[in-house]
Amino acid sequence: MKKFKLKYCLFAILSGFLLAVSFPKINAFYFVWVVFIPILYSSLRNGVKLSLVYGFICGFTCNVVSLYWLFPFLRYNTNTIQALICSVLLWTYLSVFFSIWTGLISLVKRHFVPTLLILFTASSWVFLEFVRTYLFTGFGWNLLGYSQISFPYIIQISDITGVYGVSFVIISVNSLMYYWLKDTKRKIYLLIAVCIVVCLSVYGYIKINKYSNPYGEKISVGIVQPNIDQYKKWNKSYVNEILNIIKQNTVKFKDKNIDLLVYPETVLPGYLEYEQNIKDFVKEISDCSKLSLIGGASFNNKNIYNSVFAIKNDGSILDKHYKNHLVIFGEFIPFRDILSKYFDILNSSGDFSKGIYMNTFNYDKLFIGSTICSENFFPNLSRKLVLNGAKILTNHTNDAWFFDSFAPYQHFVMNIFRAIENRKNVIVCANTGLSAIIDCAGNVYKLTNINENISVISDAYQNSNVTVYTKIGNIFSYICIIFVIFTVAIVFII
Repeated sequence: MKKFKLKYCLFAILSGFLLAVSFPKINAFYFVWVVFIPILYSSLRNGVKLSLVYGFICGFTCNVVSLYWLFPFLRYNTNTIQALICSVLLWTYLSVFFSIWTGLISLVKRHFVPTLLILFTASSWVFLEFVRTYLFTGFGWNLLGYSQISFPYIIQISDITGVYGVSFVIISVNSLMYYWLKDTKRKIYLLIAVCIVVCLSVYGYIKINKYSNPYGEKISVGIVQPNIDQYKKWNKSYVNEILNIIKQNTVKFKDKNIDLLVYPETVLPGYLEYEQNIKDFVKEISDCSKLSLIGGASFNNKNIYNSVFAIKNDGSILDKHYKNHLVIFGEFIPFRDILSKYFDILNSSGDFSKGIYMNTFNYDKLFIGSTICSENFFPNLSRKLVLNGAKILTNHTNDAWFFDSFAPYQHFVMNIFRAIENRKNVIVCANTGLSAIIDCAGNVYKLTNINENISVISDAYQNSNVTVYTKIGNIFSYICIIFVIFTVAIVFII
């Protein structure tokens, strides 16, 4: 068995660091097309055990750099030691997926020709990204495809494959480049890599020209970004201040003929259905648009839901959407009685109930599907809204927890992919930013700044188009998963 070598360790660190800076806010997206070559070199020249180690080092480097904000985020609610422990545990968990990936590559390398190994390498990455998105309620943050928002042509294939298809292409190109560098005389690998990027860019060019605004039926949209500090939310002493900020931002839309007015997640400092002052306030501001979507907590049968209320211009509630996918340890706490004894942060976390339906808001020729905060992690939720009749999507979030770190930028880009996957405009409204209108091709309009108190007015477009991805969902990912399982099974049989 080969010994651990510093050279391979440094290659792993290099891949991890360059991958981390490829994501927002730095957006050095070009690194991604070659960033895996060093770690592939380390994996293909070592046995399974060492490949597992080098993969973990690569992943841990990437996660510490790109998700460094976990520590100050957690530190806001607990002491330094507990925040550090929780951060390291999550970084470690995410790094295990890198480790499994490199271990699988090393496991099958001797059994397949380069062409099959390249397909396996890309498919196994998609397999692990998909698992990471949903396992233990999921953490779909910084999927590889999200690194390419500054390369809009390449991400248009998401309307067929979802974001996972972009990840597949990136890993395939890296693998092809590795084999070309290994033997530069075999230019076929370089030629195939270039052809893949060129062909997909041509596809992207066609789609961008087709789906960029204006596409569909125009509506007038207002966005309220109130920039309310996190420590003020749900503190009763700040209720009047919060309501005044919301009102000042809302009255700017008076007499502007706004069809849809969008507010952030849990912007209401109370229970709309049970507190008279909140009811009166919402009724007072509701006539500034045909329909308002405003985030708040809903109390139903002794359960509390993170909700978006659809408010008609007479102040009555048309309908509400309960958040379907809750954040583990943030919005619900498994084994709370046991874990809260050791981690104080869990005592300050919410305890919401889970919604069941992805219902749409249909009112006076408006057909809207809303996601709340981290629901945009999960492509299938936005897809369900479109299948249920949504012609435009909204995402309501509160990223005040993250201050001006990488986190709000990394969270925002997921909405770009939800727009492309379903070819729907997405209206993003964040408490402290970033808020924007995203068109069906992923172009971003009226982007706000972090920590900006602002009201935005813009045109957006509804359409009833149904994409391949909307129809078939994650079939591409399932094919990759089946291929990986079949390949590994063959290796063990052989």
